[in-house]
Amino acid sequence: MVKKSDAIKKEIVFYGKLLDQKGLVNTLEGNLSILDRESETMYITPSGCRKLFLDEEKIAVVQNGKQIDGTMNKSSEILLHEAALKARPDCNAAAHIHAPYLTAYAYCGKNIDIKCSTTFSLVFEEIPCLPYGMPGTIHIADGIEDAIKEHDLILLGNHGCISVGKTLEDAVKIIEAAEEVLKIYHLTKEIGEVKNIPPAQLKKLYENHPGSRKNRYHK
Repeated sequence: MVKKSDAIKKEIVFYGKLLDQKGLVNTLEGNLSILDRESETMYITPSGCRKLFLDEEKIAVVQNGKQIDGTMNKSSEILLHEAALKARPDCNAAAHIHAPYLTAYAYCGKNIDIKCSTTFSLVFEEIPCLPYGMPGTIHIADGIEDAIKEHDLILLGNHGCISVGKTLEDAVKIIEAAEEVLKIYHLTKEIGEVKNIPPAQLKKLYENHPGSRKNRYHK
């Protein structure tokens, strides 16, 4: 029988390598975590490790602020993960990623609010951007409590983005979806003027679709 801790480590390794293969993390940036709420134990990717080189032994395990397992030091962004998951008790996993298109908006300090994509409108409606906060300190999470309560994905000014989900699959897949939509959006702008979904149709989408952000958070 596979131990719970081993399964969690294996899951983090899988998604770390997946994101590396997709070019959504680099050798210095990006980290993943899973919080076992039963034991209040955080499992997080180590600092400064190429995700393709990850293995279960390298995953840092943290309890009460102290690393109790893992052959490498925990990510310096653990405070960000802890703040995000504290604000979202319905979620157990977080992905802090520097995906190129999402991060470009973060570098501009701009919220993402596009009206041309059904997927974006349903899943996100908008993606807010927090002001710049010093990486590796609690200040990187300034404002995260309010922003992440009703947004599963938010931008971190001049830094990157963070998503939360019930599982790591949930947290990772929304980053992949948002990044792909933004890629297509900017390709579209090179072809011609972007045509938005008519406001009346967007309103119906927000109000009537069971998967819309409005209905997910305001039942």
